[in-house]
Amino acid sequence: MHYGEDTIDMLKNSPPPEYTDYDNNLQYYFSEKKFDDLNEFLNGTLPDNVEYNVELYDGGRYLPIIRNGYPSANGISFNEIIITKGAPAGGVGNLTGTYITYKSFDNGSLIIPMDEKQNNNITAYNLILNISDLGIPVYQLLMDPRKEYAGDTLVARLVKINTTTEPWGDEESYGVNDYYGGPYVVDVADLTPIIEKQIRDCAENPIKVPSCKIDKIEFNNSITNTKINMTFNLSDGSKKIVNISTTNFNVTVPEGDNDSKYLEIDTSNIAFDDLNNSKIIGIVIFNKASYDLTISNITIDWSGNTELLNITINGTDYSVNSNSPAVDILGEELTLTNNDSSKRVTVHKSVENFNYTYTTWLTGRPRIAVYPKAGSMRNYYSDSGISYTLIDNNNITNGYLTNFDILIIPHTNIITESNMNDDVARNVTEWVSDGGVLLAECASITGIEDRVEDVDEDNHPWYGFIGVNHTYDNTNYTIQFIGFGSGQDNFNYFNYSQTNGSYLHPLAQSYTTDGTLPGTDGTISAFHLKTKLEVENSLINPDNSIMAVPQSGDGGLADPKITFLEAPFDKGTVIYLAGHDQSTFSQQRERLIFNSILYSTTAKVYSYGLLEIRITMWYK
Repeated sequence: MHYGEDTIDMLKNSPPPEYTDYDNNLQYYFSEKKFDDLNEFLNGTLPDNVEYNVELYDGGRYLPIIRNGYPSANGISFNEIIITKGAPAGGVGNLTGTYITYKSFDNGSLIIPMDEKQNNNITAYNLILNISDLGIPVYQLLMDPRKEYAGDTLVARLVKINTTTEPWGDEESYGVNDYYGGPYVVDVADLTPIIEKQIRDCAENPIKVPSCKIDKIEFNNSITNTKINMTFNLSDGSKKIVNISTTNFNVTVPEGDNDSKYLEIDTSNIAFDDLNNSKIIGIVIFNKASYDLTISNITIDWSGNTELLNITINGTDYSVNSNSPAVDILGEELTLTNNDSSKRVTVHKSVENFNYTYTTWLTGRPRIAVYPKAGSMRNYYSDSGISYTLIDNNNITNGYLTNFDILIIPHTNIITESNMNDDVARNVTEWVSDGGVLLAECASITGIEDRVEDVDEDNHPWYGFIGVNHTYDNTNYTIQFIGFGSGQDNFNYFNYSQTNGSYLHPLAQSYTTDGTLPGTDGTISAFHLKTKLEVENSLINPDNSIMAVPQSGDGGLADPKITFLEAPFDKGTVIYLAGHDQSTFSQQRERLIFNSILYSTTAKVYSYGLLEIRITMWYK
């Protein structure tokens, strides 16, 4: 007990080595995240036969900082509050951000790769959320996605870990592997045999993941006011019929006309594309049998004034000779596997202890709301199997947002199409202010900015949530992650954002070998900020963080255009992602959506929260 009390007293009474802004070493070590120095201090202070662990407690979860094993039955813990609610204690005010440094992982920890070693990057998010449901943290190793030079070659940032690629098999395939793109880790300290079996079962047999998906069926012209009937015919003679009315966007499965017992079409997931009135997206198909099923062909017929002279399904053209109904398509049989290995999630296991400097973790499954209509969100769901709740204006004004962690507004004009009135806009603004996370895509970005400004003009000096302006000079050029750390020549953007940008940010954890991702078109594929920070009475949120910008035609930066941006808004966060339907471009581009979803329940240490240091000591 004396060792613990004296150690904390020594930390509080020792002057910091170099920073005069701090009163003592306790403030210095934690505000500057000098956890290696803290470890050295404790190691040099305590007797050799005394071992210790150090954690932070943020009011909801203990955050391991230094781990030296497990305390014996006689282990004793000592707590000291280092930040008090409302104001920093003793000047400790820099503990804001998204990560805690110096996390150690013991031999036997599970690693979920998120680069080319991962069998399915998007299905992996389903596994990650299911692990979180087990009540244990899922850590992520944060990496800088920007390109860096190794000699004369541009390479991605990586971490080397000695692992086995057969975590549950008898085959020994050990070796040092390079991991990119922010891999996820489950610490062996949080595993039990039962939990590890549950993780294995979910990784090898992903639940709620579709057996097949039709990304899009595109017709030669607008299908507004047209009724589309789709019949899925199985090789055993059974069928499933889906009727789609593009007049009121209804989707139904006729009663009595279907005799397929095992083929399930997720009708709640079919969408009329918001951007293109000649397209249907996101038809998700499940095989409920215990064996493989085969769709022999799909028949499409229609009624209305539209002549559908050509139909394209997932990039394959099917010509139509007239506007007559009953057009058979699908040139070859489509097999729906019962246990699709392509959907399985790759998991590795560490075979040595390792430390990582920048780590964050998922504190629970995010509760996802989508407003006002699902649109492109349906494709993200069908790729991952992650569910969401569609809400409307009445839900928002009745207080439903308090049930969710993140609100996603896909491509839509929220003023003309969704009638977001002042009451709805005010509820959304207050919910974000109280801690909610908002993700807006494509056309909804400027709409939500204008609506927030209308109801919140006097509460913040900037415009809307962040201060975004769209000048219609779009681009679908490749986007490039940027940041403002050392060695980055992005100084033109200092006038707009002085935070770290994509540097070690959870939103930017997408695998890329050169710091770029494919571009995408849309109503808003790039945007500007309204002013510069240096302008008097600036109209932009001063804490905004620019994640990515489009490249110009010659590979340079298209200053001052922006494609990916986030900013705090009081206790909440706002994220803007330009471009429409990320799922049609690449899994790594689509990961920006899922990074945003998980970000809503990612651990963050705020200066307005309660924070304690806990040191546990025991005799060896």
